[in-house]
Amino acid sequence: MKNPSILIKGILISLCFTISQSKAQVGINTSNPQTIFHVDGAKDNPSSGVPSSTQIANDVSITSTGEIGIGTLTPATRVDTRSATNSDNSIGIGETSQTAAIAGGGAVRYNPLNGGKMQYSDGIVWQDLISSPTKAVVVANLQAANFAVKIPYQVSTGIAGWTEVSDPTGNFTPGTGVFTAPRTGVYLVSFTYDFVRIPIVSGYFSEARYVVNGSSTVKKCVKSYSNISKQAQVAGSCVAGVQLNKGDTLQPYIYQSVYNGNLSLRTDTSSASNEYGFVNLSILEQ
Repeated sequence: MKNPSILIKGILISLCFTISQSKAQVGINTSNPQTIFHVDGAKDNPSSGVPSSTQIANDVSITSTGEIGIGTLTPATRVDTRSATNSDNSIGIGETSQTAAIAGGGAVRYNPLNGGKMQYSDGIVWQDLISSPTKAVVVANLQAANFAVKIPYQVSTGIAGWTEVSDPTGNFTPGTGVFTAPRTGVYLVSFTYDFVRIPIVSGYFSEARYVVNGSSTVKKCVKSYSNISKQAQVAGSCVAGVQLNKGDTLQPYIYQSVYNGNLSLRTDTSSASNEYGFVNLSILEQ
């Protein structure tokens, strides 16, 4: 007679899992395995056809070439946790007391000392893992025919049509003047502008504005004037550190209340012109 405990264990296993094997594919909690080994964590996959990305989010798979996918059925690396819909795709890496030589080159560990840091083994010692991504550095100026760029009276106006000088990460669209943050963090933004010469009326002002996501003004730099009917060129600048989340957009705007009409920015297309180089923008990721 068979050992009762073995029988009970077998019954429990069969109740907890639905295991199928077809075409050399094994499925746990699914009769419709999509890879050589497929675990449907929530047991929500369809009995036929391809599961949706939401259904795959709780699955684990092993392909015929040995790649392991967590939340994906098509891992592109030896271990791939990049689920299309799962908000938690991180991998937990713990501590180890092994020497770097024993762990071998390419091993990764978490070291809790000095506030905690990630380290990798080069086969000899544990090296600190330091990330140094290429940061966004935008430098642009407004090159346009004189009197071509006009700012309406008391209307907040986005400045577009820039000429790029530098944008190594490609996060700035010069045609629209919109910058998209590649990462969450602080960005140092500098914006200068100058209008053509006009009479200044007492109490009037102009503003440089930074607008995030098309509607939220996060910074205003005001330039006010007190002289009455004196010819002058209205100009201003604004330097500010702006907190942006990944994917947020930022665009410089100008608001003018110094001339009741369309007031032209001081611009030109030739560097030899006296009107050239007065409207500039820079964005530096910190």
